[in-house]
Amino acid sequence: MADVRPFPAIHYNLEKIADLSAVITQPYDKISPAMQEEYHSRHPYNFVRLILPKDSDPYNSSARTCCEWLQQQILIEDPAPAFYVLEEEFQLDNQIMRRRGFIGAIRVEEFEKGTVLPHEFTHSGPKADRLNLLRATKKDYEQIFLLYPDESGEIERLLQTEGPPLMEAVDEYHVIHRVWRIDEPSRVRALHQALQNRVLLIADGHHRYETALNYRQEMERKIPLPDNAALRFKTAAFFKITDPGLVILPTHRLIKGVQIRQEELLQRLGEIFIVKPVNDPQAKTELEHNRNQHAFILYLGPGKSFLLLLKSTDIALDALKEKSPEYRQLDVALLHALVIDRVFGITPESIEGRVSYERYWNDAIARVNSGEYQVALFLNPTRPEQVQALAKKMERMPQKSTDFYPKLISGLVFMDVDETKTL
Repeated sequence: MADVRPFPAIHYNLEKIADLSAVITQPYDKISPAMQEEYHSRHPYNFVRLILPKDSDPYNSSARTCCEWLQQQILIEDPAPAFYVLEEEFQLDNQIMRRRGFIGAIRVEEFEKGTVLPHEFTHSGPKADRLNLLRATKKDYEQIFLLYPDESGEIERLLQTEGPPLMEAVDEYHVIHRVWRIDEPSRVRALHQALQNRVLLIADGHHRYETALNYRQEMERKIPLPDNAALRFKTAAFFKITDPGLVILPTHRLIKGVQIRQEELLQRLGEIFIVKPVNDPQAKTELEHNRNQHAFILYLGPGKSFLLLLKSTDIALDALKEKSPEYRQLDVALLHALVIDRVFGITPESIEGRVSYERYWNDAIARVNSGEYQVALFLNPTRPEQVQALAKKMERMPQKSTDFYPKLISGLVFMDVDETKTL
């Protein structure tokens, strides 16, 4: 059973920080060195100083800074636990979209218990970094992104709000983030109970969830912990899996170190795919038009765009015979098995350093044109129902299979997970 609880959020004091837009950031793992510099210069109390400080000892620097900001009441903690409704408004393909959910604290359980399901594998490096930050600060700075089923609309009704938001901020991608507090005891209790019988799916934040789990296990070995210890929980933003504002963008692949000549490459691909030359400006449209079949775009440079259409599902069955039928329907899985591994000879073990990932089509094109990479492979996005189907089977997807958009911003609310704190 999912145990989702309200928590007393720490957040910026709006009497001292008039413009939240100046202090929020993208998640730590989406902050480039240039963005880190920009955030630092944007505002002296920007949240980057907590999640990604520029310091030779970043973890203790974050702990000191957070303590100082709390003492100065730049940051304040709500006096009582609450849930926090989160609404994000954004534009995609010239259409205004909204997704609406809430922020709460989920009890951290081992995946084998089946309460919270992952959908992709993680690297050890980011987990070690975030664990060191958690040890030093005892603060849960950033939310993970969880999905829940809500066929009856029960939870959606509980998230209805009136009046202006408690907080509002606009990020650099022009996404508007609004927060309302829910602290009415009957609604808090109803929301807690409504989630008890639901299986939750991690959409984004696998590293942070596993870090919270590792920290809980570590602290259990050190000291006796009450069942309601705050460090047994992880803050999360919860969204309905069928929310029309739930958007997954594709993550395209870039390849370097290619030794195959173009003629041989196209010949090898022709054994697996129908290969059609397309005009560069039409390539994106061609890919979208073929989204109901297994289709990819291969880009080798200006005037060298090709549409790849899988010849037969039997090829997918042969390449991924150990996997479930649902897994074999994933474009990203087929791209790795049939193209990156079979044609280019890049195995999962050798992928690091050879394959890079890019959200934006034009940026991927530019990186090939510049000579940084030799090949770009474009694909259609994974659908939310595919993520859900695989998670239910406890079958994890390849890394970078999903890019939920927009990302959850950091700096709205967070939680104190000192061992003395309880929920």
